Amino acid sequence: MATLNAVLDSIQTHIGFPRSRSSGIARRLQEAGILPSGAPGVAPELDQRDTCLLLATLMSAPKLHEAVDHARAYAAMTPGGAVLSDDAPESIPRSALDYLEIKSEIIVGGEPDAVADVRDHRFEFVHGWREMSAHTPENSVTRFVLPGALASHQQAPHRVAGVVRGEAFVNLIKDLF
Repeated sequence: MATLNAVLDSIQTHIGFPRSRSSGIARRLQEAGILPSGAPGVAPELDQRDTCLLLATLMSAPKLHEAVDHARAYAAMTPGGAVLSDDAPESIPRSALDYLEIKSEIIVGGEPDAVADVRDHRFEFVHGWREMSAHTPENSVTRFVLPGALASHQQAPHRVAGVVRGEAFVNLIKDLF
C-alpha cells in the first residue's frame, strides 16, 4: 500500500504528469468512492489496482467533470470490445484495469525476464474516446474498448493518446510497492 501523496509524487516523477492536475482528479475519484478517502488524520492508502486506475484516468486526459466516467470506463473496457461471458477463459483479462493490475503484479513479484518484458511495453490511453492500447515487444497490440465497440475502427478523425512507456510504468510501480 502507498499513500495517495506518494502515488501522486511518483506519477509526477516517473510519468511527468503535473501534481497540480493529478490531485484534482484524485479528489474527484475519492468523492465518487472510486479511490479510498482515508480517515481524519490518516492518509488514504492506494493498492496497485488503485494506482493503475488513477494512472489510466490521468493519462486519458479527461476534463475534471469527466474523470469519474473515464475511471469507470477502464474497469469496463474489454480486449477488442468483446462481450465476455462468465465462462470465458481466465487467461483473458476482464478489463483494461485488470490488464494493468496484472502487469503491476508481474513487476512486484515476477521473474526478471517477465519484468524486462513489461519494460518493453508501451501503453496508450486515447483522449477522444474510451480506448487503451497495449503494445508488446513482439509488435502485437491489444486494444481495450467498451464492450460491443469495434477496436479496429477509429471513433474520431484524429487519434490523440497519452503514452506511458513500459520503463516508466515499471519504475513507478517499483518505487511505490
